[in-house]
Amino acid sequence: MDKKMKPETAVKILGEQGITVSVEEAAAILDIIYLFAEITITEILSHEES
Repeated sequence: MDKKMKPETAVKILGEQGITVSVEEAAAILDIIYLFAEITITEILSHEES
């Protein structure tokens, strides 16, 4: 999956919501989000094929 959001952008967005994270933490958060998105898309597509 092509990752579009940079960790620095995530730091800014989270900061606007009062959540302080480092660039490294933001990168880890984005990795988890992309993993969940990939799993969700795979599940949806597998149910559509059934």
